[in-house]
Amino acid sequence: MARNICNLWSLLFILLIIKPVSAAPHSQEADAELRPAMLISSCNEKGSEYAIVVEKSTQHLFLYKYDGKMYKEINGFKCSTGEVPGAKSVSGDKKTPEGVYFFTKEYKKIDLAPIYGTRAFSTDYPNILDRIASRDGHSIWMHGTNKPLKDRDSNGCVALDNSNIEKLSKYITLNRTPIIIIDKISYVTGDSDKKIAESISNFLFNWNKALQNGTYHEYLNFYDHEYLPEISWWPEWNKLRKKIQPSNTAFSIEIKEPVVSIHKGIYVVLIDQIVKTSESDLPLGTKKFFIIERGNQLRIVGEEYLTISNIQMSDNKEQGKILIAEFRKLKNKYDYERNIEDLINTWVKAWSAKDIKQYGNCYAKNFISQGGATLQNWLNYKKRLNKKYDLIQVSIDNLVIKKDRNKIKAYFTQTYVSSGYRSVSSKRLELLREKGLWKIYREISE
Repeated sequence: MARNICNLWSLLFILLIIKPVSAAPHSQEADAELRPAMLISSCNEKGSEYAIVVEKSTQHLFLYKYDGKMYKEINGFKCSTGEVPGAKSVSGDKKTPEGVYFFTKEYKKIDLAPIYGTRAFSTDYPNILDRIASRDGHSIWMHGTNKPLKDRDSNGCVALDNSNIEKLSKYITLNRTPIIIIDKISYVTGDSDKKIAESISNFLFNWNKALQNGTYHEYLNFYDHEYLPEISWWPEWNKLRKKIQPSNTAFSIEIKEPVVSIHKGIYVVLIDQIVKTSESDLPLGTKKFFIIERGNQLRIVGEEYLTISNIQMSDNKEQGKILIAEFRKLKNKYDYERNIEDLINTWVKAWSAKDIKQYGNCYAKNFISQGGATLQNWLNYKKRLNKKYDLIQVSIDNLVIKKDRNKIKAYFTQTYVSSGYRSVSSKRLELLREKGLWKIYREISE
């Protein structure tokens, strides 16, 4: 009897010892329906989305893939974080920051000191929330290493074995893939919280609507009372959008492909801003929002651009002034295209109407024809054709306008009909500015 009791206690003791050793570093492996609570949802028209989560307490890094319903773990690696526990707060404290960050630049072995291994990715730490909280520091990277990997052995970066960062690099999209650094991962069951994702999407849709068409007060209503965005740019923006809206170009701003994460009750949302026109979609930039829920209402507590027109941001410029500057560039681009299109239409109508004066006004003074004629000789030639033919009718199709350094080139198919004659040809006009107006200075049949 005593021997049996001893054997039972021995067995229980062995099980207690074995269980922690055999346990997975986190519980998702035991239940495929569990997902990290920090990863809410993602939307990418181009394909699968990935996210990286660093768990400091276990010194593990996990790679997740969003399958349209939830994030699922597809790989895990041993990693090393800052040698001092806790979240980073000041430069040189040898702590790894905690929060939601994004990769901003990739470095390959040829660009790196040996300590960073074969590859490195910089992050956007400190983000606007860090700066508001007076957390500083810089150069928080995820990188390889030239020495054996040990727990808590970095100055604040996230380090991996070289072979593992090479594997991981295939899943990283700059200014898109989040890296969430947390002490201990918590898990929830079921698919991504679609209700939260939809609420945030609707909230940002209405924010964007207020930006385009709303009043100053309607726009500010989307921001938390404890966070007042810099808004001195609004009067200038109001004037600019009033100039744009009546135009036929039909500018609008849309937000696309949100990535939603959460850390300590703050939703971190990444979106692409797209300027839509009647002709094409043009990227304005990638913007990051920090959103809280206060009194059942979503409110913005921080915002910043990661990129503007695919150019990485190097400092925290004022958000509205960035929008105005980039939107003005896009407006100017379409203004010159519209002006050139108007010039070509005027040129075609004047040619067909035999209005030699209006026709001549479309050309630059230094115009030289394909055959080498000066502008005056060219117009004399056209006068003779006008007298020769009772009918001249010109039309164009498939107009394409391209900017080549300081020149503008317009390509189109030209149909020319006169009394007893018809021809269809490819045409190229080269244009320049003369006294602030676009003029034709080369006309080439191809």
